[in-house]
Amino acid sequence: MKPIIGIVGNPNRNPIEGLHMDEITYTPQGYIDAIFKVGGLPLIIPTNLDDASKYLDLVDGLLLTGGQDISPELYGQEPHPKLQELNPPRDEMEMALIKDANSRNMPILGICRGLQILNVAFGGTLYQDLSEYPDWKVRHLQDPTLPEYATHSISIEPNSYLSEVYGQNYRVNTYHHQAINQLGDSLVAIAESPDGLVEGLVSDDNRILAVQWHPEMSFTRNQSDLAIFKWLINKIEK
Repeated sequence: MKPIIGIVGNPNRNPIEGLHMDEITYTPQGYIDAIFKVGGLPLIIPTNLDDASKYLDLVDGLLLTGGQDISPELYGQEPHPKLQELNPPRDEMEMALIKDANSRNMPILGICRGLQILNVAFGGTLYQDLSEYPDWKVRHLQDPTLPEYATHSISIEPNSYLSEVYGQNYRVNTYHHQAINQLGDSLVAIAESPDGLVEGLVSDDNRILAVQWHPEMSFTRNQSDLAIFKWLINKIEK
């Protein structure tokens, strides 16, 4: 049996002109393709807070993807002037899923926003915009450079899963204007950018892995980026 990976869908306004739909729930194709490539079966989870636990009954692992900013209300702050689009229903659904998955000892993988919501769920805080970070020196929002190309380096802690795969130095693609400020409880930073921002983390029991970059956008050019998704499959199969 292939492991079933629950991917939390993004409920949002229809971004495609000409389609007569007010709202859609979606996930970028790269996440779907990556899970297929590493031997899993992807299942998109819609935002339905009342049935959050029932969705987890159907899956073996949880994948939290990129997307909108996370509401600063979740970590006790007022909105910064440079805060961008929020999606409170998605925030609530993902927070509920993280809590339940954690209680089940279910493996969780976070990508970009996924790293940030995991940090908030474990009591951490975010820089609502990189302009709040005094040591900001690296371009973390790499537009217009295409996502299959890495643009900045990261340093990786030895004796971590990421160092086993990539060594202690790697180059990544990033598309974020928010970042981890205070690290959440039971989370350990294992990768950082040259200006000191967290680019990768694990839980202290190694059931959670999260990265700030986008391997789902780069694995077609760099097959080694599938290792991020393979981690989730490996955790389920043990």
